[in-house]
Amino acid sequence: MNRRQFLIRSSSFIAALTAGAWATQLPLKAEIMEGMTTSSAATAGRRAPVLVVVQLAGGNDGINTLIPYGQGAYYDARPTLAYREKEILDLNGQVGLHPSLRGLKKLWDEGKLGIVQGVGYPEPNRSHFRSKDIWQTGVPERIETSGWIGRYLESALSKDPNPLKTIEIGKYSSKALQTGNVSAPLLKSIESYQWLNPNTPNDQKNRLARAFQSMYGLQLNNTKIQVTASRGTDAYSSVSAIQSLVSQYDNRTEYPAGAFAEDLRLVVKLLSSGSGTRVFWTELDGFDDHADERGQHAELLAVYDNAISAFYQDLELHGLAEDVVVLTFSEFGRRVKENGTGGTDHGAAAPVFLLGGRVSGGMYGEYPSLTKLDNNGDLKYNVDFRSIYASLLDGWLGGDVKEVLGKSYETFPWFRS
Repeated sequence: MNRRQFLIRSSSFIAALTAGAWATQLPLKAEIMEGMTTSSAATAGRRAPVLVVVQLAGGNDGINTLIPYGQGAYYDARPTLAYREKEILDLNGQVGLHPSLRGLKKLWDEGKLGIVQGVGYPEPNRSHFRSKDIWQTGVPERIETSGWIGRYLESALSKDPNPLKTIEIGKYSSKALQTGNVSAPLLKSIESYQWLNPNTPNDQKNRLARAFQSMYGLQLNNTKIQVTASRGTDAYSSVSAIQSLVSQYDNRTEYPAGAFAEDLRLVVKLLSSGSGTRVFWTELDGFDDHADERGQHAELLAVYDNAISAFYQDLELHGLAEDVVVLTFSEFGRRVKENGTGGTDHGAAAPVFLLGGRVSGGMYGEYPSLTKLDNNGDLKYNVDFRSIYASLLDGWLGGDVKEVLGKSYETFPWFRS
């Protein structure tokens, strides 16, 4: 097998590597460590801002998450799914949170939770796959190959050598963090994100490491091979960086059981250990409630709420709450009227949550009317989802909105200086 064949066939190997399926500890280059230090160092008197994205996959029922009990049509449309006013966690006399979201209500009371009402985009798509793609790329008009976060990284952080500046946590990979030149490591745990078997003799590890670096460090003219070689180099660097972290994590916060909570704990472990990561992506699945929604939705929102509450407590314990903003969204909302099987079908506009120590808490945007619906019986959006991204880029991440999103959008004053 020649070098070209090796590089092409090794794409699947790289995918396995970045998913944490192999194992070793490799030497970390000085410039990578310097990049990690620089990314996590104080900037203008504080650490660099961090964004944690939580995708509620499946199409979360926004109407029963942020409940518009002040609109009588809510009870008309949902004779079995509607919550009584005394059950709802009131926010402003018109809308309130689902009863499972008590932790979020506490953070709202503390002024740390911002809620954007009626978020969507023109001509909404109700396919899970396509709508996720739209939210992750930031481009509703066409099929786009690059993600909005990937474009931010490519434009604003191209000179940052830290291989951990963006990380996906859990088992789901997102297009949001990808471009032709940018990829993100996918972690389930620090321990599992390795390259060779830990029992491999050191001399064999070193030989394999030298061979890998030599093969993937080639300067080649073929574009496809260059991309594969770049992915291999990135994977090598990210494994080295992860395994070189010295844990500074204080394990005093009690998290609930479950994979989602452990994913969020891993974020704090990495940040407290100096990973210098700027963007994390994680996902909670299961929100496609076509039937028997009431109990299932309540349980899933409780999973989200309990994990987020522990996560924020952990951030505070480690002095990170002022440096982190959590964005929570779903690919679409649900239809206003419940269906005949105790559930709701795919809809359109839905609320977006922003949480953090420097978030200016409160309600943003206007709740859509439950009677003035689109032709499909869905809510009409009031806030373009790209305004969410523009606000984060402009006010938090320090990115160029036009370069990432193609043009300017309305922004919200979400962040305290």
